[in-house]
Amino acid sequence: MRQESQKWHDTYRARELVARRASSHKRKLARLGVFDLPRDARILDLACGAGEALQILRAEGFTHLYGVDVTADEALAREPWVEVKAGDAASIPYPDATFDVVICMHSLHHLGGPERVRKSFYEALRVLKPNGLLALIDHYDSPQLRAAFWGLQKPWLTVTKGLRAFREQHEEEWPYMFEYLDAWPGLGAMLATLPCTGAKLHKGLFFFYWTGRKAEPVGGAQAS
Repeated sequence: MRQESQKWHDTYRARELVARRASSHKRKLARLGVFDLPRDARILDLACGAGEALQILRAEGFTHLYGVDVTADEALAREPWVEVKAGDAASIPYPDATFDVVICMHSLHHLGGPERVRKSFYEALRVLKPNGLLALIDHYDSPQLRAAFWGLQKPWLTVTKGLRAFREQHEEEWPYMFEYLDAWPGLGAMLATLPCTGAKLHKGLFFFYWTGRKAEPVGGAQAS
């Protein structure tokens, strides 16, 4: 996973951006079908950031919550209701078949290119129990997203405090964000080849939503 600068982390935790994520994550988790799961499901939030999604899951009554990020958020790691570990999405620090659910929200473009995204997919499947749910959200390449990102790069178009904070966060992300978008056709095809059953892909205006359940076997050459 990419190691963002301290400036990026400080901006990411700006009040406006935390509020923005908190306001949208509940709707997105609902779209993924997570709230339909048993409240004792073991859920891993991969690349969990400051833990907004985990906090929503806790508020919804989920009791077995875990987070992994390249830099574990210190405040989140002190909370007694969640287990947080520093770790790489391409080498998740948990044994095989640990979780009922692995979610990864808005983080694929941070993972370091298509090959590391592929490894991260198979790592997520490795730590899932049989028939466990993998749930993903991120951008997909589209004209409307390219237009939105063009505007976001223009200071004279980011007129509100929230948009300015959002632009500042993305200043460091632009090189690998566009690398990710350029690679999207291959990434989309990669999703179609994952050893999962009942896979569903939905595209919103700027994000795709993908869910699938782990099929067996997962190991062997394809997971290497």
